[in-house]
Amino acid sequence: MYRIIVILIVCSLVSISALAATNADSSKYYLQQGREQFKSNKLTDALESMNKAIGFDSKNEEAWRGKGVVLWRMDKQDESIEATEKALELKPTDDIAWINKGRAYMRKGDSEKALKSFENAGDLNPKSEEALMGQFAMLRELNRPKEMLQPLNKMIAADPKDPMRWMRKAMEAAESGMPDTALATFNTLGDMLPDSAWVWIGKGQCLAGMKKYDDALKALDVATKKNPNALDGWNVKGSILSTLKRYDEAIDCYNKAIAIDSKVIEPVYNRACANALKGDKKKALIDLKACIDQSGEWKKSAQHDDDFKSLRDDPEFKKLTE
Repeated sequence: MYRIIVILIVCSLVSISALAATNADSSKYYLQQGREQFKSNKLTDALESMNKAIGFDSKNEEAWRGKGVVLWRMDKQDESIEATEKALELKPTDDIAWINKGRAYMRKGDSEKALKSFENAGDLNPKSEEALMGQFAMLRELNRPKEMLQPLNKMIAADPKDPMRWMRKAMEAAESGMPDTALATFNTLGDMLPDSAWVWIGKGQCLAGMKKYDDALKALDVATKKNPNALDGWNVKGSILSTLKRYDEAIDCYNKAIAIDSKVIEPVYNRACANALKGDKKKALIDLKACIDQSGEWKKSAQHDDDFKSLRDDPEFKKLTE
């Protein structure tokens, strides 16, 4: 009798072990199926497969994480976060799950929680560029420019020979009102890309932002010599000359920009501004009308642009901008 009981117990343990193996295999099967369905954009099917994978093995962290990603793509962010949090309960060190959680909070518009999730991912995997880009994007959204540069610096440190990383830092610093940092970064880029007109255009913009107009014009001269078809170079140079009240020279630069590509409307608008400041109402209104005919956004710009102050009471200007 004793022997029979022992045999029954052993058989039961074997059966349980076999069932567990079957469940694990089935969970992996449905996880893989869900991933393939997700790649094919069959989201409803993918979600069903992830749920089946979880049904066979509720501790399958990858299935919970996969479910979170599917729900994220379906724009069900609260459910996505809930599934991803379950994955993190099972494996708190999963940096990919933290990134996924950050993306879901980003979609919800909760920048603070998204930032925290991306930071957690970065702490777990300091080399994760997705985590660093997430941190950068959220710090930018939260208008924290100095902190925003920190993840960009880490990305540069990971691959200092990639000029695009330096370019991103330079442009973001310039747009965030840090011309000194932007200029230093453009100088580094200049060593990496000595023949790039765009680097010199960036330098010119930074120097103009620092009100070093003579140096800015010299940088733009280099840019337009390196690439006479650099429309932005002529346009930026024209804006600096207009600031210096050298309107005829500014208009000449805008003409060159327009000749390169007449479909780009910004130089036309800038030429209208220069003509208005110069006192040539007729030419200013012709250019302004051409801009407004293309997009009503230019009407809004003109309404608040002090360059058109002299035309505020003009009937033709009022008709164009009303």
